[in-house]
Amino acid sequence: MKKYLLGTLALAALVAFPAASFAAMYAYVNQDGEVRTVEAANANTAIMTAPAIDEHSGVLLLDSAADEDIVGDSVGGV
Repeated sequence: MKKYLLGTLALAALVAFPAASFAAMYAYVNQDGEVRTVEAANANTAIMTAPAIDEHSGVLLLDSAADEDIVGDSVGGV
């Protein structure tokens, strides 16, 4: 019984936290030309959930502290 209970609790923990454990930060350009960030599991999800993303914007994976220097910058021509 104890083995069954531990297995059930382990499975519940895996099901409850997968999105949080695989989320990454992505940068994108919004409709005002500002570089913003969104947290998502992958690039496609980042594009779909980024608030006010410009129609010509893609996303850039921010994987180091140096990458975050672009956040808040303005992009011309938007």
